[in-house]
Amino acid sequence: MKMTIVGAGPSGTTAALLLARAGHQVTLVDRDPGPRADGTWDRVGVMQFRLPQGLRGPGRLFLESRLPDVHQALLDAGAAYGAVPHGAPPFTAGLHLRRSTMERVLWSCADREPGIMRRTGHVDALVRAGDRVTGVVVDGELVRSDLVVDAGGKAGHLGQHLRPQAQETAAPFAYVAREYRLLPGAGPGPVEPGPGLAIPHDGFMEMVFVQDAGTFQTLVVRRAEDHELALLREEAAHDVASAMLPGIATWTAPDRAEPIGPVRAGAGLVNRFHRQPSSATGLLAIGDALLVTNPMAARGLSLGMAAAGRLADVVGSLPDTEWAGAMDAWAEAELLPWYDDHCAVDATMHARWRHEPVAADGPVGWDVIADAAHDHPDWMPVIGPYFGMFALPTVLEPVREQVRAQLREGWQPRVPGGVTRDELADAVRSAVAVPA
Repeated sequence: MKMTIVGAGPSGTTAALLLARAGHQVTLVDRDPGPRADGTWDRVGVMQFRLPQGLRGPGRLFLESRLPDVHQALLDAGAAYGAVPHGAPPFTAGLHLRRSTMERVLWSCADREPGIMRRTGHVDALVRAGDRVTGVVVDGELVRSDLVVDAGGKAGHLGQHLRPQAQETAAPFAYVAREYRLLPGAGPGPVEPGPGLAIPHDGFMEMVFVQDAGTFQTLVVRRAEDHELALLREEAAHDVASAMLPGIATWTAPDRAEPIGPVRAGAGLVNRFHRQPSSATGLLAIGDALLVTNPMAARGLSLGMAAAGRLADVVGSLPDTEWAGAMDAWAEAELLPWYDDHCAVDATMHARWRHEPVAADGPVGWDVIADAAHDHPDWMPVIGPYFGMFALPTVLEPVREQVRAQLREGWQPRVPGGVTRDELADAVRSAVAVPA
């Protein structure tokens, strides 16, 4: 069959490779022409291209089993296995890498794939014949297809009128990030299972995302409405904060690392779950066109690849009239719980940073469960696989009910120690000479 995939990001390119290797003719459309001859790449329309990301364990396993050449190419490009929790099998490790490295490797693999043809341009419209999508118009030219895949990201609007209304909740956070490289001979700082290092504070969070080839990114997450900490986007303020925060300070010590990029800000975060088209055949959505989550947990790449894999399986095993229904059923079971999970943790983390109590009958996010787990080591067989993304958030329900019972009895999660939000804000204001 002829397939057109709109969007050559990780999800779209993963789907393109899988479909091409199943014998389909794939046209991969993107506004971006790809890396320049000198290796530079601005990557049109991708906010996360220069911001922290990572590939969690399930995503790495997916590549190892479904696209082993991509997995090996990432390792050859410098990606490294992450840490795993004590007692966890090594195969559960994720990959530390840059989003840009992931995209470069996938782009190169797609360029070498005989069944993939690239089109650089903008998709103007879908083409329909009755209730069937039959192609797209790219810069005024018709491209006929048996299937159009929307992998255009969270800002795309392809076929939105054919899909039910999305479930959407704003993620009430913003952040600043900066990229560094380890100096020759310098070893990395402390690393935990997951993207790297996360240290909660009273009113904000500091993180380190380990990447490939000796690079890493620091991240400071704040409440979106905390305009004083928004000053962290100023380099002078960011430098002061980096020296104050213990995890970031250790990683960015002058004898360990040097910055290799500017301070970058991220805002306008959202959690969104979107269903497949209900009134047309021949159009499916994957990646951020299907599910968007707060990027703090670095789940997006892995979930996007899972959707690409499921799409390839559905297309290869079912008639086209059943594609959308099968994808919807899978997404409701496998993706919607992650949307709900992010909504819950965003609500409780935001409330705690505002010094509001967690209500027993309200959302109970994983941050609250993790705090309660300090006194319940017997919970680890349940919550450990969830934190590694090897179990759905629904496995937390029995534990969540125990936490609700504790909340009814007056328990509240601990207030983190260390640098407070007010102390950080004072230092930031002083660094940029802003009066209190």
